[in-house]
Amino acid sequence: MFVEPDMILSEPAAMGVNEFFSHPTASGSTPTQDLILIRATLLPGKGHDFHYHENREEFLYILSGTIEQWLGEEKRVCKAGDVIYVPPGVVHASFNIGEGNAQLLAIFNNKSDPAELATDVSQLVPWKHIRMID
Repeated sequence: MFVEPDMILSEPAAMGVNEFFSHPTASGSTPTQDLILIRATLLPGKGHDFHYHENREEFLYILSGTIEQWLGEEKRVCKAGDVIYVPPGVVHASFNIGEGNAQLLAIFNNKSDPAELATDVSQLVPWKHIRMID
């Protein structure tokens, strides 16, 4: 199957925009059995704050820009071509620290799991202050 533009569900977000090629709950997106694929555009200075995915593995593939990527309490600067694997339940965050937009692909398994796609922990300790003390 070829994915046509009208099959991509675009959702504005405070960080930029999420384009769902396969959405966990919406009808009309690509009918995958077990995969969720999202292209996220992060505006300069914005990001997807600290969160985790209860029962889903995730790969992040940096398409463009400069990302401050957190995996647990470890931080790295990532650029186009870098890949990050996030096991289920591991807190992580991605912030655009470049001057232009940044894009990444997020690939998840376990599409049919009823849990929320992401659980926000950005207001909990230590995540609430971790970027300030780094």
